[in-house]
Amino acid sequence: MADFTSFLADMDQVAYVRSAELTEGDGRGCRIIDVFNGSGLAFTVAPDRGMNIVECSYRGIPVAFRSPSGHVAPGKFGPEEWLRNWEGGLLTSCGLRHAGPPEEGETLHGRISNASASQVGSCGAWRDGVYELTVSGVLREASMFGENLRLARTIRTAYGENSITVSDEVTNCSGAPDFLLMLYHCNFGWPLVSPSVQVEAEEHEIIPRTPEAAAGLARWREMPEPEVGAPEQVFFHCFPGAVSLVNREIGIRATVEREEGLPYLVQWKSFDPSRYVIGLEPANNRLEGRSAALKKGIARRIEPGETLHFQMKISFSDC
Repeated sequence: MADFTSFLADMDQVAYVRSAELTEGDGRGCRIIDVFNGSGLAFTVAPDRGMNIVECSYRGIPVAFRSPSGHVAPGKFGPEEWLRNWEGGLLTSCGLRHAGPPEEGETLHGRISNASASQVGSCGAWRDGVYELTVSGVLREASMFGENLRLARTIRTAYGENSITVSDEVTNCSGAPDFLLMLYHCNFGWPLVSPSVQVEAEEHEIIPRTPEAAAGLARWREMPEPEVGAPEQVFFHCFPGAVSLVNREIGIRATVEREEGLPYLVQWKSFDPSRYVIGLEPANNRLEGRSAALKKGIARRIEPGETLHFQMKISFSDC
């Protein structure tokens, strides 16, 4: 990259990371961190909501789906009301011990998205000739006589790089083994997601989750017009490669890659008006819940003191 720094008094002129606090509505009091990479990518991290990524835009065009709830502070609703405090957004963290439908002792998609981070930090700095913007924080999922899991997250982008890399380290701080069910619930919405969008991936096996999904398998790449009461469709993609959403009408490609510890990718499609969304969700499980994952032997075991690493990336480009 050509040296342009002699034109600047401060890199904040072109790329910055900035902390703030919400003052209104159900999200009042929540910390947010806005990241602007100076190359067309902007997004908001919510340290008080599992270090999730909420708003996101590319070239000034919104790309993330937002739920009807808006920003919601943790604890505003009970854990059994996960859908009432789900903000949507580009990335919702699900886990750490459960992902999938609620079951005895476990809420929908686990507890971590309602956790508030400590040791929160943000930084813009030059590293090896690249101006990096990073946000980091530490989350806990713990109980006095139960689990004690620590998640350390780093979110990275850079000037000139229109991608977001999420790197997680999960440590079992208890004296007993545990099992991790991780899901990175990436949610894309209008105008990126419209009847003009196509899902692109290499040829691979696709498994529909429900009869409704099986009926729509031939059109898994497509989104129809909004339809009142249309059932959700969920597909499991069984291959290690990347998946892209391509909308040539607005000229944007969004690509989700899972790089470490995430062998599954879940595709979620909702066609209902005001709930019009595609989810592309890297995971280490099949969304059958903790009990089924343990019974089938596919839950990821983590030993006392062990640290497991997970990494995924969302990239944006013109098409």
